Amino acid sequence: MSDTLATHRSWWIGRNGSDARRLESCYPRVQEDIHTRVAIIGGGITGLSTALELLERGYDVAVFESAVIGCGTTGGSTGHIDAHPEGGTSSLSRVLGLNKARQAVALRLDAIDAVERRVNGDCEFQRLPAYFYSENPDDANSLREQGELALRMGLNVDQLATVPYPNAACGYRIDDMARIDSLAYVKHLARMVSDRGGRIFENSLVAGPVETRPESLDVNGSKVHFDEVVVAVHCNDTDALYLYLETPPYQSYVLAARVSDPPPDALYWDNANPYFYTRRASTSDPKLLLIGGCDHRTGTDDPIEAERRLEEYAREHFAVEEIVCRWSAELFEPTDGLPMIGKVPGKENVWIATGFSGIGLTWGTAAGGLLARQINGESVPLEKDLSPSRFGVLGLATMAAEQMTTAVNLAERILPASTINPHGLKPGEGKVGMVDGVHAAICRDHAGCEHRLSPICTHMGGVVHWNAAARTWDCPVHGGRFTADGRRLYGPPESPLEAVSAKPVHIKISEE
Repeated sequence: MSDTLATHRSWWIGRNGSDARRLESCYPRVQEDIHTRVAIIGGGITGLSTALELLERGYDVAVFESAVIGCGTTGGSTGHIDAHPEGGTSSLSRVLGLNKARQAVALRLDAIDAVERRVNGDCEFQRLPAYFYSENPDDANSLREQGELALRMGLNVDQLATVPYPNAACGYRIDDMARIDSLAYVKHLARMVSDRGGRIFENSLVAGPVETRPESLDVNGSKVHFDEVVVAVHCNDTDALYLYLETPPYQSYVLAARVSDPPPDALYWDNANPYFYTRRASTSDPKLLLIGGCDHRTGTDDPIEAERRLEEYAREHFAVEEIVCRWSAELFEPTDGLPMIGKVPGKENVWIATGFSGIGLTWGTAAGGLLARQINGESVPLEKDLSPSRFGVLGLATMAAEQMTTAVNLAERILPASTINPHGLKPGEGKVGMVDGVHAAICRDHAGCEHRLSPICTHMGGVVHWNAAARTWDCPVHGGRFTADGRRLYGPPESPLEAVSAKPVHIKISEE
């Protein structure tokens, strides 16, 4: 079996102490036409959960993963499993009303139960409490109100005088949440799908559906024929521009730190914006923590600075002995705070689940059940509220603000570009500008190899930016990501960045 480069360097991949980014392929590549009742694009939590639910209802299912299982967002997750509203209880209540907010929380609580049943003691699944807190004592009344509302939404909440986390001033505990090895879990799901008769194909990039009622899609020069198709690739992979506008891409950063003074085993996150979150990496190693935060819009801000801020936070709160590894993963933030789960607007047989923010382990699991039931003709809770065709009035202001990033990015195509001296690039550096009279995205990888590429994303024409932390080219418009040499890595693009020179130029880098 071949191996494939992951979009991240998560601790789950490198937990043997290496800096590995490669995962082994376990399933075949599409090499001939495929016929199936339901085609599922994406082999992450959502796609595999949907496949399981459909198989239980007697459907013939085939799952198509563009790379290998675990290469994408699921394998880069920190494995927090909770049912607390991501944007806060008051925000969810304002958007849905209390009764529907209870339904949304119930869907995620049921998802935690479903994960626990499926792992059956494997994948380091562990039930434990979660703490939502503030480092500002002035927030005590606000958090007390949030906790009371969380209790009314169906969470098992206990208001606290003190929170067992460094610098925490006030907050509350939510019982019966969980943590898991997210990479082990997604591989476990794949085995379950395969054992139940579902077909899984890796290294099989499926073209996104554009017709009103598609009956087949291209994959590896062959065709996949279907009655229904589910887009479960974490982001939008259809031609519905509306969905891109409502789910802008963000990066979140994580580090694994060995500390001498770990907090009690639990999930922790604060009320900062963006917030910081912490958990123990595994049951067997209580001093190794996964600490995340410093989220920002993809392709903006400074990834190296984000990593620095996260490490600074870790050292301010704990006696850090070692930073074992660090990575980032992409997420998609819904502008009204709700995921999109249901039929794609203007399509008859195309279903999608996207906009899970940073809580895809529960929403992706819930989406699997919701989509399977809808495809089977059943009614589901919050069907209209989660539908991709909803008119997000409450999200309009946020959507307009988010699109300023897109507008500024697209303006880069017509604004004068700075001149770049390629010989001045150090290993790990990349820039966009004029290189020898050509507008290019140029970088030098850590082996000293220079790559000159078109700076225009092959999806919808955004200008890519160099991510020095992940060593990738990222597009701020819709979250497309490419390797240093231009290969498609993640997101909506279906083709690599175009080269602007015949071949990379290799020069010897001085050690001085």
